[in-house]
Amino acid sequence: MDNFLTLNQKSMKRVIKEVDVYDKGLQSLSIWWEKISLIGKINSYEVASTILQDMEHTLGQFNTLQVRLIESLVNEHTRKIIVQNSSRSQMAIDVLIRNLFERTADIGFLSTDSDVIDLLKLNDVTTANKDFIKERLQAYINIYSVYQDAILLRPDGELVFQLSQPSRIGKIQESIIEQAINNPNEYVEFFGKTQLIEDSESHLLYANAVVENDVVIGVIVLCFKFNNELEGIINRLLLGDEKNHFMLLNSAGEIIFAPQYTLSEQSSRLRLNTSPEMVSFLRQNMIKICSKGQSYQDYSGPKNWHMSSLLPLSEINKYIPKNENKNDEILKDLSGLIPEELLDIRRQSISINDDLQLIVLNGIIAAARNDAVEFMPVLEAIKIIGQDIDNIFERSIDSLFLAIISGQLDRIRLQANLAVDIMDRNLFERANDCRWWGLSSLLRIALLNNDTNELQQTLSKINALYTVYHTIYVYDDKGCYIAFSNDKYNDKIGSKVEAASGAQAVFNLKTEYEYTVSNFESFECYQEEMTYIYNAALRDMNSFENIIGGIGIVFDSTAEFNAILTDILPRENGEIKIGSKALFTNDKGAVIATTSEDYVIGSTFLPTIDMEELEENGSLSTVIKLDGLNYLLGVAKSTGYREYKRDDGYENTIITWVLMPC
Repeated sequence: MDNFLTLNQKSMKRVIKEVDVYDKGLQSLSIWWEKISLIGKINSYEVASTILQDMEHTLGQFNTLQVRLIESLVNEHTRKIIVQNSSRSQMAIDVLIRNLFERTADIGFLSTDSDVIDLLKLNDVTTANKDFIKERLQAYINIYSVYQDAILLRPDGELVFQLSQPSRIGKIQESIIEQAINNPNEYVEFFGKTQLIEDSESHLLYANAVVENDVVIGVIVLCFKFNNELEGIINRLLLGDEKNHFMLLNSAGEIIFAPQYTLSEQSSRLRLNTSPEMVSFLRQNMIKICSKGQSYQDYSGPKNWHMSSLLPLSEINKYIPKNENKNDEILKDLSGLIPEELLDIRRQSISINDDLQLIVLNGIIAAARNDAVEFMPVLEAIKIIGQDIDNIFERSIDSLFLAIISGQLDRIRLQANLAVDIMDRNLFERANDCRWWGLSSLLRIALLNNDTNELQQTLSKINALYTVYHTIYVYDDKGCYIAFSNDKYNDKIGSKVEAASGAQAVFNLKTEYEYTVSNFESFECYQEEMTYIYNAALRDMNSFENIIGGIGIVFDSTAEFNAILTDILPRENGEIKIGSKALFTNDKGAVIATTSEDYVIGSTFLPTIDMEELEENGSLSTVIKLDGLNYLLGVAKSTGYREYKRDDGYENTIITWVLMPC
C-alpha cells in the first residue's frame, strides 16, 4: 500500500477533484497573501517591517503544512478506495471458495448413489433405464440449483447418459475422465472448454469415479453454473449503481470472468501480485487489486484463483463522499478512527492561525501608534486570508474524516452482508441435502425393509462426507427413531422424535421439493443445545403418495455459525480488532450465534436502529453507543439465496450485527 501511494501520488492527485479544488484554493490564497504583503511593504514599510516578516514566516508555515495536507488527502482517499475494493475482492473469492467446497462433497456423495451405480453396471441401457435416471438426475439438478448438467460415462469414455442431451451417444476422451479413473477416491475439478459440454464456453466441472466392489465402473460429472454464481456473488457487493469492475483470474493470470469488459488477446491477462498497482488496461489507467482466496476446511478452491478489481481512474470521484452533512459530534466521537497525521495537521493549522491573529493584533496596535491608517486594510486582508486558509484546512480535513468514516461504515455493512449471505448459502445446502437424501433409493428400501444396519451404515457414510452435521437420523411412519449416523444416540431408537424437530410436518408434504425446518430450539440430539433440524420425507418406492418416514439432519449450528461470524470480524493487520463482535439474531433479537461472551445464545440483542431503512435496503451501517462505548455497527437482513427463503415457502428472518469499537 505505502509503495503504491509513493509511486502514484501525482497521478491520484490529478484525478481526485476534491483535493485539486482544495489545493488550488490554498495556492490562490497564498498568492493573494503575497500580493497584499507587497502592498504593505510599499506603503507602510516603517511600520510593517517586523510584522510583515512575521506574516511571511506564518505564510511559510501554512505553505509547508499545505504540502502535508494535500499529500495526506490524496493518500487517505486513495487508501480508502483500495481498502474498500480489496475487502470486496477478498469477500467475493472467499464466498466462491465456500460454495465450491460444497460441490466437492456433492460429487463425492453422488458417485455413491445406488441408482447411478445400478445404471452403470448395465451392459445395455434401455429407454426405460434412461427415463428413470433422467427423472432422478433432474430431481438432483432441481434441488441443487447451482448445477446445469449431469453426465454419466463408462471408464472408456463411452457416454451413457447426459441430462441436457438424453439422446447423445459416443465416446469422449477428456483428461478429467482419466484423472477420475486414476484417482477413484478423490474428486476432480476442471475449468475450461470441454467436449463434455458441446459449446464454445469454458465450464467448471466436478467429476468422481463410480466404484462398485473396489472396481471403477464409470465416472459421474456435474457442470456448475459458473457465470451465474459469480454474477450473484459480485452483484451483492456492488454499491448503488456502481459498474461491475471485478474479474476472476486463473493461476496464469488469465481473465476467466469479466462481465463488464469485452476482452482481446492483448487484454486477457493480469499479474497475480496481491499488492495494489496502477496498470494500463484497455487504454485506460486503472487501480488493480488482486485477492487470493483463503482456504475453507482445507479446501483452497481451483488452483491459485484470484479475484481482481480494475477500477478506472475516471471513476475515482464516485468513491469520494460529499461533505454535505458534517456532524461535529460524530467526528468528535470517532476521532479514534482518524490517522494521527491528520489530527496533527489540524492542530497545527489552528495553532498557526492563532499566531496569525496575534500578529495582526500587534500590527493594528503598531499602526495606531504610528498613525499608519493605510496599513489597516492590509492587516484586515491578511487576517481574512488567514481565516480562509484555516477554513479550507478545516473543510478538507473534516471531509477526509467523513470519507474515512464512511469507508469504515461501508466496510462494516459489507461484512454484515457477507455474514448473512454465507449463512443463507450454508443453510440452502442443508435444505438441498435433506431433500436429496429423502429421494435415496437405498434409504427408502432399507426403511421399507426395516434394515436398520443398512440405514445406519448409509447415514454414517453421509455424515463422514458432510461434517457440518452433528448427527443424521431416520424415523418411521409413526415418528419413531429407526437409525442414527453415530451410535451415541442409539438409546433413543424406538422412541418418538422430539416434538419440536419438524418431523410431524413431513407427513403433510406433497412433493419431493418440499422440506420442513424446526425453529431454533434446544434438542436432546444436539446435546441440549440450540440448532435447526432439517427434514424431508422418505416415500414408498412404488407409491409416491405413501410417506413411510423421514430423514432429519441436525445442523452443527454452534460450530458453523461461530466460524462464519469469526471469519467476518473486523481486522487490523490480519488480527481481529480488539473489542469487535458479531451476532446472528432473529427479527425479535433472540441471539442465534455470537462471538462475544457478553451475549449468550437465546439471550436478546436488539439495539435501536432504523428498521424501515433495514427493511427497504436490506442492510445499513451507523454509529451506536453500547455500554458506554462507541461502535461502528453494520446490520444486514437475510434475503435468501437462489430459491431458498424466496420461492420455497420457508420463512426465517435472520439479522447479522457486526460491531467495531471506535
